[in-house]
This record gives sequence, C-alpha cells and structure tokens, in this order.
Amino acid sequence: MKDRISFSDVKNAPLINKNRIAEDIGNSIVLAPHPDDESLGCGGLIAMLRASGKNVIIIFITSGSASHLHSTTHPPHKLSALRESEAKAACLVLGVQPENVFFLKAQDGGLQNLDFTEIDELVENIAAISSNRNMQSILFPWRRDPHQDHIVTNTIGKQFVKTRNDKLIKLEYPIWLWKNGLIEDWPLLEEVKYVRLNIKDYVSVKKEAIEKHKSQLGHIIKDDSTGFVLTENLLKPFEGNYEYYFTEKDRQLNSLDKSYFEHIYNNSSDPWNFKNSTYENEKYKTSILAIGEKKFKKGFEIGCSIGVQTKLLAERCDTLLAVDINERAVKEAKLTCKDKDNIKFKVLDISKDFPQGKYDLITLCEVGYYLDKNTLVTIFQDIHNALLKNGRLLVVHWIGFVPEYPLSGDDVHNSLKKFLSGKNKYVKVSNQKNELYRLDVWEKIV
Repeated sequence: MKDRISFSDVKNAPLINKNRIAEDIGNSIVLAPHPDDESLGCGGLIAMLRASGKNVIIIFITSGSASHLHSTTHPPHKLSALRESEAKAACLVLGVQPENVFFLKAQDGGLQNLDFTEIDELVENIAAISSNRNMQSILFPWRRDPHQDHIVTNTIGKQFVKTRNDKLIKLEYPIWLWKNGLIEDWPLLEEVKYVRLNIKDYVSVKKEAIEKHKSQLGHIIKDDSTGFVLTENLLKPFEGNYEYYFTEKDRQLNSLDKSYFEHIYNNSSDPWNFKNSTYENEKYKTSILAIGEKKFKKGFEIGCSIGVQTKLLAERCDTLLAVDINERAVKEAKLTCKDKDNIKFKVLDISKDFPQGKYDLITLCEVGYYLDKNTLVTIFQDIHNALLKNGRLLVVHWIGFVPEYPLSGDDVHNSLKKFLSGKNKYVKVSNQKNELYRLDVWEKIV
C-alpha cells in the first residue's frame, strides 16, 4: 500500500493563487542554507512577491565556502566573499535589494555539528533581522531534503517560528529531493499538503538569477575537479513553469466568521472581481449549464456575494432565496439583480441560522472552504433535510491553496461525497475538475 507521495502526485498539486499572492503569502522571510538555494528553490515566488509590492528578506545561513575545498585560487575566505557577491546579484535580479540580504556565516557543510547554543544564536539573529518587519510567511528547505545543511536549516526555521507570538505561513521548498532523494525522504501521505505555483511569467527571471551563481555553474573555479557544479541534469527540476512547496497538513483552523468578511468587503465592494473576471464568468456559465435544462420552482443560493451568479440562477428559478453573511455584499447583490423580481435576499449566517423551507435547487458555491469540518458536515445535513426529492445540489469550489482557509476545495467536495454516500439517496449528475476549480451536481432520488 502506498504510504508516501511522489512527484506524480506533486505535479498535479493545488495551485497557489498567483493573482492573490500578496494577500495569501504576504511579506516573507526566506532561509537559504547556501547561496543559490534561494534562486533554485523559490526564485519564482520571491520575484512574484516583490513584483506585487511585498517585502522579502533573504537570510543565508552559510556563505557557501565549502563548495570547492581543494581550490587554491579560491580558498574558503575568498570563496565566501565571491558567493556572497553572487547571492546579492541574484537577489537583485529577483527584486530584493542588498539591504534585505543577510549572511549568518555559519559553517558550510557543518551545520549538523552545531550545538543547541549555536542554533539558538542563529535563531536569535533571524529574530533580530526580521523584527518589526510585519512578516507573514517563511520559506525554508524541505525537512528531509537530502543534504544535512538543508535539514538543519529547516530545524532552525521551525525553531524560529516557535519564538514568535504570531503565526507565520510555513512553506518548505525541496532542492535535492528531486535528484538525490530516496523513498524515505519524500513526504508521508498524511504528513503535509503539497502545493505548486505557476511561475511561467517569471521563468526567465529565475533563470537569470540562477546564472548569477557563476561559481556553482563551473564558470569561475577551474582548479578543483572535485568541486560542486550545478550540471544540466541537476538544474532540470528548476527549469519548468512550476515551483513546488510543502505546507502543514492540519492546522485545525476554525470557521471564518462575520468579522473576516467585514474586513474583506470594507476594502472593496467586489473583492474577488466577480463582475469583470473572465474566469469567474466562464465558471458561472459552466455551473448554470451543469444543473441541467429544467426550470426549478424554488431555489436557495448559499453565499450569493455581490449577486453575479444569483442573477443567472434567477433565470432558472420561479423564486430564489439568496443569502450571504455580509451586509454590504447583499446590498451590492440587490443592485446587481435590480431587474429581477423573483429573488429574496437575506443577510444570514447559515452555520447558525439555516432557513426553514424546502427547495428543489440548492447551491453551495465558493463557501465550504470557509468552514471547519464539523460545521461543514452540519450544513450538509441541513442541505439534505431542505432538498426535495428530485432536487439538485450544485457545489463549486476553487481548489487552489489559500493558507487562511480552514479547508481546501477538494476537502469540501470529498467530504460531501463521503456524507452523501452514507445517505444512499443521491446520484451524481455532473462532475468537472480542472486546474482551478471543481464542480459537482448531485440529485436527490429518494
């Protein structure tokens, strides 16, 4: 029985929402064991964060002085200076200014020999560097990346996170796992979540940053045949359109409450660009087609937001109840649907006050991942009780990675499938899944 994930799993991982990377990842601390790990492991993400206006600080645990131990032209002190210079040049390509690049100068190739006091000192240095910078995330190497310096850097990063009062999003980036990893180095199935980032627009920037590390590409040091070289084969995993990260599996987040959405809508009347997004509008059209051609007598839309999908649903229902937890969203929805007289709008938290009544169409679209598992199952039961025989349930969710959501879109759909299979009263009418979202339509047959 398979107990670990593999690259075939990771290559289809949920996407980090590149359009909301500033909000979802935020200001970031990058811990790199050596100069070049920052460009190889997360160069695309760094460049995207900087392009979105977020602050990134890059902290190198070592200066890479041990990559060519037998060179006479580049002894350790000279090699350290060279690699620091290369790192600054690479970081500048990625958008990080020299004043945000730091070197802790620990022993390259010897981090596993550090005692507790020395590790604590490194953690304190990271804390001092990042103090008062409003950091939201931290990146460091995968916990079992097959290099001792990478493993210890992971330990240092996690120890630093424990010292903070706030919660940092932790993303672990693999480097040598791709080429040198053994089976036991890969994550256990239930150990982490794996996500990917489309860096297509930044591939050339990442490549340019990697090329700044000339000493590691064999372009400078010629008198050490045993020295490390980033060969074409070793570089292969870092040349594609995606970067891959591992993050915590279960963070036990509670349902997002009314205050969360008040903050979102206070900043914008259309925070997800529902009205003008080509992606959103194509998804709405697909959703309406998926529920079938029949007319519904009484529909119930959970989470109407500003009413763009509501307007389309109203054309398929004699009457439609549309609810949302946020008052401003409902006001906007009324304006969006002002030419429809068959819609009743209501400000409602369905986790606390599920409406009475029976419906032959219920929609749960882009709502489930805001809820914790227990609350979600309770709502599934409420929906089951409210749905009439031969009624249909439309469920659609973004399946990308959003750190602050208690669940993923896949979690929601998988939980619903499990719940409905226990009822033995439903058939699946439609199911679609692409890179960005998942859509299911269920019909209640008993």
